[in-house]
Amino acid sequence: MIACEGNTCRIAGAVTVDSAGGLLRELQPQLAQGVDRLDFSGVETADSAALALVFSAMRQARQAGHALTCTGLPASFVTLAELYGVSELLPA
Repeated sequence: MIACEGNTCRIAGAVTVDSAGGLLRELQPQLAQGVDRLDFSGVETADSAALALVFSAMRQARQAGHALTCTGLPASFVTLAELYGVSELLPA
């Protein structure tokens, strides 16, 4: 589930291989309109598809001419990013 207000979209629930594609499709118009912050504090479950979602959103925001920041990243995001050697690429 995604709820957007102002320049922030809050993502809640599961961010897994089953949901990441739909979440990204939902985010695309928001990113194009200038959303520059994703809040993951409501995420309950995440797998490696969550990293793909973050990096795809970063790319789309950059194409729209702005940088993206992420807040509330669950510990599992950071652990996965460290495991894959991409933790320094996560937007803070």
